[in-house]
Amino acid sequence: MNTGWPEWLVAGQPKGEEIAVNLSGILVVAMPERCEEVAEALAALPGIEVYQKDPASGKIVVVQEAPTIENEAAGARALQNIPGVVSVSMVYHYFGEDPSLGSSSVSVPTSH
Repeated sequence: MNTGWPEWLVAGQPKGEEIAVNLSGILVVAMPERCEEVAEALAALPGIEVYQKDPASGKIVVVQEAPTIENEAAGARALQNIPGVVSVSMVYHYFGEDPSLGSSSVSVPTSH
């Protein structure tokens, strides 16, 4: 999974405390003729993993990981702006804290 979160995505996360983890299962429907192009664009986004795709129907299942619910919602909305996307539906959501991420700082790559 590409977890290279940009600075704006991790803003507000407390340093030295457990980091919240938001996981979403999202169904993206693309125009079938643009399914591969859309899947590549999705995979390039931070926190997004393309789990399954069906080029014949244009359906793509992605898993999104985000540090806050607000970032999760913003990320899901951003998927709708990808050219060739017809619809985006969040079908699963998990919220929890990951104690393994609780350190004095969060390393955030600036490029991917």
